[in-house]
Amino acid sequence: MKKSDIESRLDEWIMEQKLAEYAQNTLKAYETSAKRFIDWLPDGEDVTKDLMIKYKADLMAHYGSPKSINCHIIELNKFLKWLDLGDLRLKKLKIQMKQSNEDVLSIADFKRLLRFAKRNNDHQLYMIMKILAMTGIRISELKYFTIENLQSNYIKVYNKKKFRTVIIRQDLMREIKHYARDYHIKSGYLFPSPINKDRMINESTIWRHMKKTAGQARVKKDKVHAHSFRHLFAQIFLETYTDSVTELADLLGHESLETTRLYTRTSDAQKRAKLEKMDFVRGGFVDD
Repeated sequence: MKKSDIESRLDEWIMEQKLAEYAQNTLKAYETSAKRFIDWLPDGEDVTKDLMIKYKADLMAHYGSPKSINCHIIELNKFLKWLDLGDLRLKKLKIQMKQSNEDVLSIADFKRLLRFAKRNNDHQLYMIMKILAMTGIRISELKYFTIENLQSNYIKVYNKKKFRTVIIRQDLMREIKHYARDYHIKSGYLFPSPINKDRMINESTIWRHMKKTAGQARVKKDKVHAHSFRHLFAQIFLETYTDSVTELADLLGHESLETTRLYTRTSDAQKRAKLEKMDFVRGGFVDD
């Protein structure tokens, strides 16, 4: 199969993924990876394993992050399999699993973010960060926080091709209702776009405000990322209920416990703080 053959089938593949109800961001990632590969391919040559290995080298030369490279490989492999070119699929890079996570929010970071959001009178951002941290939802799931859905402490969300229930604790629900009343939000999205009330505020706008607030609060901007508040939720949950990984997986919407454990990794500083609290004297570990 040559470049022109592969290019001619791209739209059909993307349409099939769309009909399979993949999320818009996933579809965009699939298309971006496939188009990058097609653009790189030389004209008129058959696609061979040797050519695929050269393409992998090109990915490694252009992307510094092994995780980014593996994302491209996974997305491209899916396309190759659909083309019946499964034997040309590339192996992912092996990444040594980190035992610590230095880019996780601490409780102190979270409190500083809330304090500065309130100081800036950015009550929308304040409320969004509270919901993310106290429910463990993905930011894309904020769209399910509508006035109509908030008649109950249990909200059904649909993500990753499955439904799950998001549970809202009572103190958070009271705060949400106060927020809605104060800002005269009587129907629709709890966080509507300032331009179009029938649409939710854009995710990129939320992240932009978070990064700005992080800079003001002197919280490392690297800590404010797509899963930072889910990490925080997971850590606090397991610190409170140490033997409840399975329950946490349900709350986060994970099918694999290994995925859940990735969210529970702490930073070296957090590990050290726990070690400092260990009593080696009364425990009989210190020499007399």
